[in-house]
Amino acid sequence: MAWPEFSEGLSIVIPTYNERENIEQLLAEIASVAPQLNRPSEVVLVDDRSPDGTAELASELGRDKGLDVRIVTPRGPRSMGGAIACGLDVCRWELVCVMDADLSHPPSLIPSLIASLDGTDAVVASRYVPGADIESWPARRHLISFGATLIARIGLRVPCRDPLSGFFVFRRSFLRSVRIRGDGNKPLLEILVQARPIVTEIPYVFQNRRNGESKLTARNIGEFLGLVVRLWPRSQDATVIRPETNGLSNLDPPQS
Repeated sequence: MAWPEFSEGLSIVIPTYNERENIEQLLAEIASVAPQLNRPSEVVLVDDRSPDGTAELASELGRDKGLDVRIVTPRGPRSMGGAIACGLDVCRWELVCVMDADLSHPPSLIPSLIASLDGTDAVVASRYVPGADIESWPARRHLISFGATLIARIGLRVPCRDPLSGFFVFRRSFLRSVRIRGDGNKPLLEILVQARPIVTEIPYVFQNRRNGESKLTARNIGEFLGLVVRLWPRSQDATVIRPETNGLSNLDPPQS
C-alpha cells in the first residue's frame, strides 16, 4: 500500500449526544492540529438529535474556527454505533478518523495516526499496548473493559490488542467492502472481524470524559454481547492471523 498523496483529504467522524459542554474544546483542539495534517479536512459531526443544542453550537464554532464542520442527523433509533455508521456513509474524503466527543480521545494524536497508516489498512489508538494508559477509571470499569476485550480477541479471533477502541483511522475505500450496522456500539470490531485488516496500534493516554455522564449502561453491555454472537459465525472463517498484527499472547491486565 503506497503512502497517500497529500492531496488526499481527511474526514473526522464524531458521534454526539448532549456534548455541548465538550464540543468547544474538542473543535478548538482539532483546529490546532489541522495545519499539521497537510491535507484538506472536514469534521462530520453526527448528532443524534441532542436536546442541549450540541449541533447548533458546533456549526457556529466551526465557522468561527475556520473548520469545515458538517452536521448530520441520523435516522432510526438513537445509538452511538448507528451514528458512526451514518457518518462513514457520508464522508467526502479517502482517509477517515473516528473519535468520541467526550475529550477522552486527544485530537493531537491524529497526525500520528495518519503517519502510521503507511503499509497497513488501519491504525488504532490503543489502550492496551506498551506505553498506553487509562486515567480516572474505577476498578469496575477496568474489569468490564478488559473482560469485553478478552471476549473479542479470543472468542472472535481478533489479533488487535484493543479491538473495542473508539479512536481509529481507516481508508474509506477499504471500508466499502464492510457492512457496518452499528449495533453494539463497536464499529471497529465489526470491521476487524469482517475484513481482517492489517492493523498498526499506537499507544495513547485514554482520559475519562471531562463533562457529562458516561454512556456505559447495562443495556450497552447486553448489546455488545449480542454483537459478539452475531459476528461469531463470521469469525470462524478466519483461520489465519496475519503476522503483521499483534497475536493473542501477552494479554495485559487492567491498568491501574
